[in-house]
Amino acid sequence: MNVKHGVTAVIFDERGGKRYFLLLHRVLNWSGWEFIKGGIDQGENSEQAVFREIDEEAGLTRLRMVGTLPRKVSWAVKGMKYIYTPFILKGDMAENVNLVQEVVEHDAYSWAEEGNVERMLTHEDNKKVFREAIGIINSQQKQK
Repeated sequence: MNVKHGVTAVIFDERGGKRYFLLLHRVLNWSGWEFIKGGIDQGENSEQAVFREIDEEAGLTRLRMVGTLPRKVSWAVKGMKYIYTPFILKGDMAENVNLVQEVVEHDAYSWAEEGNVERMLTHEDNKKVFREAIGIINSQQKQK
C-alpha cells in the first residue's frame, strides 16, 4: 500500500469570549465539512506544508502556530494510506477567506462557534482531532 503524508490545520479565533473554528465545505470527491488539509510536497517539512495548504485553500496569512497534536491521523482509501499531522493555529476572523483554487476543493467556509463544530464536521477522525485540539488549547490558556 502506498503512503501519503500530510497535514491538517485546526484554525481558531476568539471574539466576545467565544471561540470559533474555520471549517471548509468540501465538494471534490465527497461533500461535507472539514478542516484545511493536504499533502506534504517534496522538499517540505510538515510545518511548511500546513502554512502552504492554508494559503492555497483559504488565502490566510495572519496565523500563529499554537502547537501540534501528539498523535497523527491515518486512514486508507483505494490502496493509499494517508498519515496526517494535525496542527493548531490561531487565526484572525477579520482576515478575508479566499476560496479561489486551481482545483475547486471547497465551495464555502464557516467560522463555526465551538459548540457547533463537532456537529458540522463530516468525518469522525476530524471530530477526534477537534476534541484533542480543544484539550490542548484549554490547557495552554490555563497556564497563562
